[in-house]
Amino acid sequence: MTLPDVPAGREPEGPYGAAARVLVSDADRGRFADVIGDAFAEGRLTREEYEDRLTAAMAARTVGDLVPVLEGLPPATQAAALAPLVGLADLPVPAPGQAVASSQWFPPEGTASSSSGVVAIFGGATRKGEWVVPAQMTAFAMFGGVELDLRSATFAGPEAEIVAVAVMGGVDITVPEGLTVQVDGMGIFGGFDQRAEGPGRPGAPVLRIKGVALFGGVDVKRKPRKKGIAGGGAPQQLPPS
Repeated sequence: MTLPDVPAGREPEGPYGAAARVLVSDADRGRFADVIGDAFAEGRLTREEYEDRLTAAMAARTVGDLVPVLEGLPPATQAAALAPLVGLADLPVPAPGQAVASSQWFPPEGTASSSSGVVAIFGGATRKGEWVVPAQMTAFAMFGGVELDLRSATFAGPEAEIVAVAVMGGVDITVPEGLTVQVDGMGIFGGFDQRAEGPGRPGAPVLRIKGVALFGGVDVKRKPRKKGIAGGGAPQQLPPS
């Protein structure tokens, strides 16, 4: 499970190129051990497979040594495990035999994320069009409404989290088909819609939506991704509410 010797001046073959030669730390090994431990607890790996992969993970020297440890696990799990490693933050993990175009979901290198907060109090705020979803953001509506449309958006990384809070107001989030969506919210004298939750296509980012609706509502719905979006549009600025 180690990389073959590569002549000087050449990059190793494969989707990770020179990044596969990056040395890993004890923290990286420990994180991968946790990932395969979770896979074993979920029944994805047999005990023998788990022990073999754990041994390989703890003995890994490079990123290329760690990649095979994830073989067969869900693409979103692979992407999340690889993202913190140097040079891999924007690389999607393709399904076996399938290439995934990162430009569909990720902006060009160096593109800044949009602001991490959208607030509407006694009014409305909207973010739609071409914008870059940050790793973490908050949508807060009180006696007003927030609309987030992600159908033309790209993502700063393989995982993003939106904390939606609606107090006597509403937060509407439209997510594109193909995106992996996990919803974990609470409705208190209100509603937190979880119908859009579900897996996406291989290599797609993982979006986690959580929060609370108090005498209000958080609505998460899926619609087709808008055509002509290939990543790389400039982030749309939030108009003043």
